[in-house]
Amino acid sequence: MLRFKMERTDEYELLIPFFIENGLEFDEDEKKAEGAVQAWKVTQGDHLVAGCSLVLREGHFVIEGIAVEKTFRKFGIGKILIDKALEEVRARGGKELLLMARKPAFYEKLHFTEVSPEDAPPIFDCLGCPQYGVDCFPKIMKYVLPETEPEA
Repeated sequence: MLRFKMERTDEYELLIPFFIENGLEFDEDEKKAEGAVQAWKVTQGDHLVAGCSLVLREGHFVIEGIAVEKTFRKFGIGKILIDKALEEVRARGGKELLLMARKPAFYEKLHFTEVSPEDAPPIFDCLGCPQYGVDCFPKIMKYVLPETEPEA
């Protein structure tokens, strides 16, 4: 039986190489995400198998990076990390969570919806990249947190 451990982490700089190894575009010299709110890591023993970082940019909560090592992608780890990020956003009074998705179908299953670049806040670096729309086709996606019912 595989056992995983998920925990909050302040070791953002350790997630950067992991994100890069798993196909995300990050600056290798970046030590901490601008506007960093919270990060999580998932390990199996001493082996890092997944990570997620949440940032606040111009008043918008954004998943800066989320990756699960290919071997471990069918264990529901990505969904658990998204759920943790959504809990954090709600706890901080946020109403929505944004991200730039390379695999939009995964996020659609989690009830994220696509946002056109024209309707998105100008906080995504991808939109200015010369590869965007040429050989890189990520989608801006948003999850709107449901309103909670007032307690009686």
